[in-house]
Amino acid sequence: MSTKPHQKAPVWLLILIFTYAASLVALTILNRVGADLWWFGAFNLYLPQAVWAVPGILITAFALKVARQWIWVPLLGVAWVVGPLMGLCWPLSAPRESQGSVPLRVMTWNIKYGTHDKLAHLELMHDIDMNNPAVVLLQDAGGLLDGPFGKFFSRWNVRTDGQYVIASRLPLGEMQVRRMSFSGGDHTCVRTQLKLGGTDVALYNVHFESPRSGLNALRVVKQKPWYLPKAVQTLANNVEARFSQVQELREYIRQEKGPVIVAGDLNSPDVSLVCATLRAVGLHDAFAEGGRGYGYTYGHFLLQHRAPAFNFSWMRIDHIMVSSQFQSQRCWTGTYMASDHRPVIADLALYRN
Repeated sequence: MSTKPHQKAPVWLLILIFTYAASLVALTILNRVGADLWWFGAFNLYLPQAVWAVPGILITAFALKVARQWIWVPLLGVAWVVGPLMGLCWPLSAPRESQGSVPLRVMTWNIKYGTHDKLAHLELMHDIDMNNPAVVLLQDAGGLLDGPFGKFFSRWNVRTDGQYVIASRLPLGEMQVRRMSFSGGDHTCVRTQLKLGGTDVALYNVHFESPRSGLNALRVVKQKPWYLPKAVQTLANNVEARFSQVQELREYIRQEKGPVIVAGDLNSPDVSLVCATLRAVGLHDAFAEGGRGYGYTYGHFLLQHRAPAFNFSWMRIDHIMVSSQFQSQRCWTGTYMASDHRPVIADLALYRN
């Protein structure tokens, strides 16, 4: 019985296949060493990473018709995009038993208070009630307690300064305002202590500089190509601003003697230098450890301006990061309806020595 020989792959298809594979390898290496060290890598961090699957799908369709023996290469590429490149988290092992540990549910949320629908506060309060956290850390929450939230949090322990609000059902210490500035910008974060099962836990509520100015500068290049060098410099300065902020935050964390929780809008994806710096000082990401899926928190409002039916996010820039005394048992995101950002909620377990 004779078998039909494989059809020889056209040279153009082989070029497409190996160019695609090489591009994904380059992106993976770039993310590993620090994508935001280069302007293209920094720009790519804020793109929907799913776009890198599109060439693979098209190449797969071509290979299916003219060279099926090569179809596995673009299919593996698409799988790599959908998995690691898009930041898929799927822990292979269940969290260890929490016997002897102290549970804590933490919620962080950039609520953009007062910038959206007047009834958005109902969605905010509903999601907080539904998730029932013990501690809530809010950013962009200036004037929050002057409205309905004053009554909502009346039985909580609350600390506030400027845009920051920390509300807790557990005892809190005094709030300290910490400098977290960068060249051309005066910025702060806040710190307090939480009493958890007799242990003092340092809580940091943070909000890093937005990437908006750097990304908008690159958008101008579409109309003004000659603007590219200045746009690249603007993007580099924007990246440097967040890196300067996280370096100051790193020094504060190094001085802590006990458990630490850092939560807020870091404006930085998990593969960024910002998150790498925090991991290097001993923190780990609650969603990366205890989440399932992508945990994206931002992007849905950008889509809704153009296509109201779409409500999915594509960036994970809001984080809960914890020191080694904590384990993340579970982590997830909340509603898309009340803010540009989805909240992040984590069930943590504090292990005492």
